Amino acid sequence: MVKEFNHIGVNVRDLQKTLAFYSEHLGAKFVRGLYIPASHTIAAYVQIGTQMIEFLSPLSPSESAVYGIAHIAYTVDHIEEAARILEEKGWHFHVPPKKAGSGGGKIAFLKDPNGANVELIERLESFSEPSWEPSTDVIEIDHASIYANDLQAGIDFYTKDMEMEMLQNYHFEDRKFDMVYMNTGKNILELLHNETPHEGPLMGHIAFRVKDTKALAEKLAAQGVEVTTQPRLLATQNGYVCNIKDPDGIALEFIDRVSLFEV
Repeated sequence: MVKEFNHIGVNVRDLQKTLAFYSEHLGAKFVRGLYIPASHTIAAYVQIGTQMIEFLSPLSPSESAVYGIAHIAYTVDHIEEAARILEEKGWHFHVPPKKAGSGGGKIAFLKDPNGANVELIERLESFSEPSWEPSTDVIEIDHASIYANDLQAGIDFYTKDMEMEMLQNYHFEDRKFDMVYMNTGKNILELLHNETPHEGPLMGHIAFRVKDTKALAEKLAAQGVEVTTQPRLLATQNGYVCNIKDPDGIALEFIDRVSLFEV
């Protein structure tokens, strides 16, 4: 059903500050900006590797506005048909298929079994540029991560209903912790599950595959970026990981292992 990630959607406070941060520190390339009249929002798309991040910045934000990762958007060929199939399987669209606010294609929204926002998008034109060259530090987006308090329901939804492929499944008995990876095309979704139910935002983090985690952590620290978690060996013992936060407090993860497709 779903073909690939179209983008990872992120709500931001200060669009220019966010664009500067991702460009300077992650080598992101700005590819397009759009105005969405219905919500009076500016959407800016940046590319890292072959994947896109959509930054959404309301022109008149409300006091109750929530900032951070908002959704993951998946490309489908025919959105009405995809929505019909999912509805027949019992899933409810709180935003049924409609014309995208930007005018570029059609969109629809539903929630996964754990409450994370899922966007389906049918768009004839791709915003990404295949000739993109990675920076010296960041190679590509490795995965997008969400929490799944009901792990099996999450696995069933993404593999059976969204028709993604199971890629890797790690269980750490000593930590009572699971990491499950599924892919659609070259894009990877991570489900995180703790024995103690997760409380708080369901969208976890965006992970980037880099050439050298330790070297990048030192470089970012020298540039004044706080490294919230210093480089440490991955739980899977095949590389190093560290964490920072972007201007809106979104957790960003850097890992220097090989691609999960090669593990």
